[in-house]
Amino acid sequence: MAKPFILPKDIPLDQYPKPEVFLSEGRRIVDAARAAGIVMRVMGPLALHYHFPEHVEFYARLERLGERYFTDIDFAAYGKSGGKLKGLMEKLGYECDLDTLMMTGKTRQIYYGGAVPMIDIFLDKLDYCHEVSFKDRLEFDDYCISLTDIMLQKLQIWEINDKDLKDLEFLLTVAEIGDDEHKKINRSYVAKRLSYDWGFWYTATTNLERAKTHVDQVPALDEAQKAFVKQRCDELLARIEAEPKAKDWQKRAKKGTDKIWYNTNFSDW
Repeated sequence: MAKPFILPKDIPLDQYPKPEVFLSEGRRIVDAARAAGIVMRVMGPLALHYHFPEHVEFYARLERLGERYFTDIDFAAYGKSGGKLKGLMEKLGYECDLDTLMMTGKTRQIYYGGAVPMIDIFLDKLDYCHEVSFKDRLEFDDYCISLTDIMLQKLQIWEINDKDLKDLEFLLTVAEIGDDEHKKINRSYVAKRLSYDWGFWYTATTNLERAKTHVDQVPALDEAQKAFVKQRCDELLARIEAEPKAKDWQKRAKKGTDKIWYNTNFSDW
C-alpha cells in the first residue's frame, strides 16, 4: 500500500529528519544518479551549504532557516533523463507523486516517503517569473547547480521576499564574482542572459536595487558587509548595463511595464 504524501510542515518536529540527514541524502541521490548515468544537481539552501560549508554559521545568523531547517531537497536534471527518474528514486526508497507526474512529468517530478519528506526535481529549467535554463550547465560542480544559476534563480523572482533577498545578500557577501563558472558567479553569463530578455533584465536589476535598500535592515551584517553588498550590486548593475542589448530586448523595452513582463502562470513554490 502506498504511503500518504505528508507535507514537511505537517510532520511533528520530534519525527522530523535532522539537517545532517538532508545533507547526506542530497549527496547520496546525486551519487546514485551518476552511477545510473543520470545528471542531477542540488538546488536551494542545501546547495548553499555544499558550496560554502565554512559560512553555514553566517547563513544561520541571517535567520534563513526555520525550526525544520530544511523542508525538502530541490534538484535539477536534464529532461532526457526524465523517464529514468521514477525507477531511480524508487530504488532509493522514494515514492512518486503520480498526480504531479501526469500533469508536469516532463518539467517537474515530486517524490516522497524516503529519508527526507520531499524531493522536487526540475527538468531542463526553472520557469517561474522568468526562465533559468540548465541546458549544458549541470556539470560545473559535482553536487550543486552553479553559483551563477543560484543567483539567477533569486534574481528572477518579481515578488521577492525577505528570505530570498537574504539569500541574494549572502551570495553577494561570500561568493567570488568573475567571468567563468569555476566556483564563482559568472557576471558575463548573467549580463548576456539578461541582454536578450527585457522582462528578466527589469526584474533582475530591480532586485539588485532592492537588495541595496533591504541590506540596511539585516542585523546579521555589519556596516562593512552592508557596504560590500551594495558595492557588489553596483558592480553587477554596471556589467549588466554595459552588455549590448539584442533587438528583441530593445523592442520589448519600448513597452516597458505597461505590459506585464513576467510569467504569472505558476503555482506558489
